[in-house]
Amino acid sequence: MTETIQWNASGFKDLSTNEDFASSCQFITYGKSNIKWIQDNGKSVSEMKVISTTGDWTNINNEGSLTYKFSDGTLSGDLLVTKKGSQWVAELTILGGTGDIRLRYSISSVKKI
Repeated sequence: MTETIQWNASGFKDLSTNEDFASSCQFITYGKSNIKWIQDNGKSVSEMKVISTTGDWTNINNEGSLTYKFSDGTLSGDLLVTKKGSQWVAELTILGGTGDIRLRYSISSVKKI
């Protein structure tokens, strides 16, 4: 995964409360270097530096997965992107701050940019 990929999410499940939300967002992965998380139609943008990756997923149109471990200097966590069958899923875990966050996003479309 050396390309820049935009992952468009149509909604998510909070894995801590098991609640579903219809809030859309985008993740942009810049190869194995950075992740940009865009929420609220661009009103909230978080950028995280990728520390390491696990997996060898060379074609996002095929089944596979890749885990990006990241840090923004204060918080750390990982973004696991998976394709199984025709469905993409992104699981975001953020550790630190006021409490850990665990979210599972339904990816509605993927675009190389």
